[in-house]
Amino acid sequence: RTEFFSRETLIYLITGLISTAINWTVTYVFNNYLHLGYWVTSGAAFVCSLIFTYFANKKYTFKNTESMGKVLPKYLAEVLICFVLAYGAGKPVLDWFFSKVYTPDLNPDKLNTVKGILANICYIGLNYIGQKFFVFRTRKEAHDEKRD
Repeated sequence: RTEFFSRETLIYLITGLISTAINWTVTYVFNNYLHLGYWVTSGAAFVCSLIFTYFANKKYTFKNTESMGKVLPKYLAEVLICFVLAYGAGKPVLDWFFSKVYTPDLNPDKLNTVKGILANICYIGLNYIGQKFFVFRTRKEAHDEKRD
């Protein structure tokens, strides 16, 4: 039996908060001190937080002991799929929702911020599911589940 809010979920959320702090710190330093521009800054912040979350989730959240060679390609594919789903496919859905279903009285910048936050929440949820059941799932867990 899997509980939705377990120790694992809590560690995943804490890891996400630390990852966000790393992302924001790198963004701040690269923008304000190194003046490297949007794309270099965004890429560096994303890569730094990605590296942190890979190791933290592998070791602490999901306690996965498989080799990096086996797990890292799955992790990178899963992150890319979640990104495309949450931000790529999510954008037209959110655009439709906020134009046809619910039209808040917000200026375009604030509405884009709301859409970004909702896409990020979706990304976090999809990532948790993907990492728990695909990336860091061990053969033993899959075998134990089949016996139940």
